[in-house]
Amino acid sequence: MRYSVYLFFVAALLFSACSSQRAGRIENANQISMITISRTPCFGTCPVYTMQIDKNCVVTLDAVDHLPNKMKGWYKANLPEKEWMVLVNKLEKMNFKDMQDDYGNRQITDLPSVNTAITFADGNAKKINDYGARGTQELSELYTYVDALIGSLDWESTDQK
Repeated sequence: MRYSVYLFFVAALLFSACSSQRAGRIENANQISMITISRTPCFGTCPVYTMQIDKNCVVTLDAVDHLPNKMKGWYKANLPEKEWMVLVNKLEKMNFKDMQDDYGNRQITDLPSVNTAITFADGNAKKINDYGARGTQELSELYTYVDALIGSLDWESTDQK
């Protein structure tokens, strides 16, 4: 009997911890209204695009050059909610709000930049310009993840400008 009460207490504690973590993640996801990532050109074959993902998981892509399937122009797709949560968790884990605004050595030429902007529900925004796309390990992982999303989403061509 004593063992059963102990197991019940541990299970209840674990369940409440998981529930509060999930609630915190959902709250953080609701605090972000837009994620924008832009890659700028280099003198080579660097991907060039601007992608916006809103809180409703609608993704717009301005594909300029060097993207999968030679995509160029405006596209729209729906992001699965689990992918939105992965992005939000990555941003939260790296403390995006508290990161520097600029990274990179501007004395080196021909490096592309990645401009990342997070717009929050309260209207505030945090922007990072990462010249050379090597600001931090976490930012590099974010860029790789977003590039992979471009190759995996079901895009529909639009005439948006």
